[in-house]
Amino acid sequence: MSELQRKLEKLTLRLERMGLRVAQAMEAALRAVAERDIAAGEQMDQADSQIDQEEVEIEKECINLLALHQPAAIDLRRICTVIKVNNDLERIADIAARIGRRVKHLAAGNVPLENYDGYAPMVQATRNILGKTIRMLSAEDPDLPHRVIQADADLDAAYAAFTRQVLDAARAATDVDAALTLVLLARSLERIGDHCTNIAEDIFFLNTGDIIRHTDAFKTQADD
Repeated sequence: MSELQRKLEKLTLRLERMGLRVAQAMEAALRAVAERDIAAGEQMDQADSQIDQEEVEIEKECINLLALHQPAAIDLRRICTVIKVNNDLERIADIAARIGRRVKHLAAGNVPLENYDGYAPMVQATRNILGKTIRMLSAEDPDLPHRVIQADADLDAAYAAFTRQVLDAARAATDVDAALTLVLLARSLERIGDHCTNIAEDIFFLNTGDIIRHTDAFKTQADD
C-alpha cells in the first residue's frame, strides 16, 4: 500500500466517524423535540461547532493530498467524493442544530405534535434514510445508494402528507404560528433526505465512475 493509499484509508475512517457524530447529533435533536427539552436543543449549537471544525480539517487534508500527491483515477475520485460527502454531512449537522433551536418555539407555543399522526412516519423516514446513508460510508454494498435514493422518495411522501395535515388543521383552527413552526420543522427533516441523496450519488460515482445526478434532466433534454 502506497503512502497516499494509507492516508486515504485514514481519511475515509475519519469521514465515517464524522458520519456517526452527525447521526448522533440528529438523534439528539429529535429527542429534544419529542421531550420539548429547550436546554438540550440549545446545546445542539455546540455539537454543530465541533462538527464544523472537523469538516474544515477533513477538507484541508483533502487539499493537501491533492497538492502533494497529484492523484489520478480511483484515488482522485475518492478524494473528490470525500470532499463532497464531507460537505453534505456538515449541512445535515447544521439542520440538526436548526431543529434544536426550534424546540423553544414548540415549547413556547405548546405545539401539539402528538395530535398529528403524520409526524411519527416522517421522523421514522428521516431516521431510515440517515441510517442507510451512514452505513453506506463503510459498507461495500453496491445497492445501498439506490436504497438511499428510494428512501428519499419515502421521506418526501411523508413530508407531503404531514404538511397537508398541518395546513388542514391550521385552516380549521386559524393557528398560523403553530402551523408555521411545524412546517419549518418538517422542511428541515425533508432537507436531510436531499443531502443523503447527494451522498448516495457521490458514493455511486466513487464505485462506478458514473454520474447519476440530474440524469432525468439530461434525458428530458435529449428527448426534446
